[in-house]
Amino acid sequence: MEHCGSFQTYGGPGPFEWPGANAAAAAKWTELLGCPEIDLLVLAAPYSDRVALSRAARSAGKAVLLEEGPPLSLTEIDQLTEDDRCSAVPLGLVMPLRGLLALDHAVVDVPWTQTACGGLVVSQFSPASGRAGPEEDTALKPEPWPVRAVLGTIAPYLDLACQLFGTPVAGHLDGAGAGSAVGVVEFESGARLSLAITVRSTVEETQLKIMDTHRTVTLQGWHLWLEDADGIALHRIPPLHDLRLSSYREMALALRTGASASRHSPTSARGLARCLTLLKG
Repeated sequence: MEHCGSFQTYGGPGPFEWPGANAAAAAKWTELLGCPEIDLLVLAAPYSDRVALSRAARSAGKAVLLEEGPPLSLTEIDQLTEDDRCSAVPLGLVMPLRGLLALDHAVVDVPWTQTACGGLVVSQFSPASGRAGPEEDTALKPEPWPVRAVLGTIAPYLDLACQLFGTPVAGHLDGAGAGSAVGVVEFESGARLSLAITVRSTVEETQLKIMDTHRTVTLQGWHLWLEDADGIALHRIPPLHDLRLSSYREMALALRTGASASRHSPTSARGLARCLTLLKG
């Protein structure tokens, strides 16, 4: 946040445990809510708690950014959307890969047609026993670990597809319980995205490729390629840290000027929530 230059960060120590963990954490949370120096709280909290925590923060007049955005449930999105509609202070979700959409306006300035199609291939290794914390209490429970790992891995890329193609209306994912899966997502626009994922491979490789009549976009490794009638444009993907900062900059602008933070609003993540629900079956 200091690197972003849009904020002065709060100098006091933050809570290192969830407010409900113990009396000390609860007292620190109350102190933060009452601090007039704080305009924005960034919450990296368990999925089961973050709706309640964001409500408490916004009732205290604090804007909120929710980290660890996906995976989301439709119920949570509906709750956050209603809260956002009823509150005067902004609420946003940090969705880092959306920052890629600003690398080349040709990706988003021309609508994708019903003939658009794409493929997402992900190969990586996700251990069954990770760190304790938000990952262990996600909206994907009570799904078995391999299913949670598969959906959690592809969620940021699914969100990117939803930003381009619109609302998903059908989808299936076969084999996720074994940690390797294939499937497809169909969108209301007519576009389709095929999926091939494994979280049991020691080879790490990710490629998202989408094609339409007059252009092709490929995201692979640390590069984004756009091929259209003007030729081929190659963009190096910024570090994930810098992509995350786009969310902070938009929220800073919203706080300073009253501008909309719609690109990171709860409503904007409904397509992802719907997509995950379809793939869970």
